[in-house]
Amino acid sequence: MQNARYNPPQRIMVKMCWAVVVAALACLTPAARAATWEQPAAELAKQIAALSGPGAVKLTIRNESVLAAVEVPAIQRLIERDLRGFGVVAGGKDSATLIRVTLSENLQGGLWVAEVVEGTETRVTMLRVNLGGATSASGPPNLVVQRALMITQSDPVLDAQIFTVGTLARLVVLEPEQIVTYVRSSAGLAFASAPAGGGWVEDQHFAIAHTRPYPRDMRGELVPAQDHLFDAYLPGVQCAGTNTGAQIAVTCADSDDPWPVSGPIGNQVAGSVGGPSGVPQRAFYNAMRDFFTGVLAPGYGMDLPPFYQASDTPRPTGTGLLLNTVDGRLLLIENNTLKPIAGASDWGSDFAILRSECGSGVQVLVSGSGAAAVGDSLRVYEVVGREAVAVSPPLPVEGAVTAIHANNNGTGATVIVRRDAPLRYEVWNGSALCH
Repeated sequence: MQNARYNPPQRIMVKMCWAVVVAALACLTPAARAATWEQPAAELAKQIAALSGPGAVKLTIRNESVLAAVEVPAIQRLIERDLRGFGVVAGGKDSATLIRVTLSENLQGGLWVAEVVEGTETRVTMLRVNLGGATSASGPPNLVVQRALMITQSDPVLDAQIFTVGTLARLVVLEPEQIVTYVRSSAGLAFASAPAGGGWVEDQHFAIAHTRPYPRDMRGELVPAQDHLFDAYLPGVQCAGTNTGAQIAVTCADSDDPWPVSGPIGNQVAGSVGGPSGVPQRAFYNAMRDFFTGVLAPGYGMDLPPFYQASDTPRPTGTGLLLNTVDGRLLLIENNTLKPIAGASDWGSDFAILRSECGSGVQVLVSGSGAAAVGDSLRVYEVVGREAVAVSPPLPVEGAVTAIHANNNGTGATVIVRRDAPLRYEVWNGSALCH
């Protein structure tokens, strides 16, 4: 009886002791976890300050990683504290400098990305972080999406490309009803060399004559041509751009000819081999909708579903054709075989193949599939085997990405963004930046 009376109190005391220990650990955990972010927060703050310089800033932070939501405020406090050490003060609501920090991750671990936005210029820095909170110094290079604004206008934009005309670099902008050319005084034949905000001046305008009505959802592409400067493709219309000296001439006519989706004259990866016979592939566009019918010329001898976009992509065995279908699938034609690609469920309808010095050297720049009302995104993937693997964190886009087209040298892409209130269209150059 004495043992029976003695043992229960002992068990209760043990349980109470354990409860006290657990409670104490729970109280210490936030502080202990916060301490693990000291080093990466300090390093990221240093990198941000190097881009922004001292002064008041607006700071936002978003968590897209496996970190618990309760840890984010502590990380933000650390970053704000370390920024103050460099003279950067968060909380300036009226500041012209916005700093967006995204806590994300990729296959190598955590990845913290900071965007420093000043006017039309966005500078990006990022830091690899392991899930325990320490900076990671190993693993392959990480990628981040970088973009530079070219022009902003109120009229819709379908595509924009830079062409060399004489000694000038001309920006050719394709709109539904006209083609507009721009010039700038500084020499530079690539998007990446353009100054922030563009620096482009309107030069020539060419009306696009068409007898058939356009569909509600417009598409259009500019592609370099073999025997003249460029071709412009719109629903039911084709235009040809030629140049004599420094001036451009444009002629347009109704046309149901297929649009180029691969090959050396296309707006795609240089050195592609096209279809089975080596002839560049072309696709028939549904002039009353906003997608391709699935019929290719010369074709691969197989039935294809309707798709939004297609592009050559280098593969270990040669060149494949990557296409995203209207029903949301990503397919690859390789060695005359149609293969489904996993990992693209959150892709939007637009993508472009990029060449870079990062990762495998070939990436896919993709828009998001979310509702435009809450903003869009840009992200870089690599197609590994039969899977699309994200190799960059998403870059938030205020507005809706309406088109992505690879630029003429394949190292970047034209990104068209529609923004509301007030309605305007922005032309960006997007590229993959190694870190």
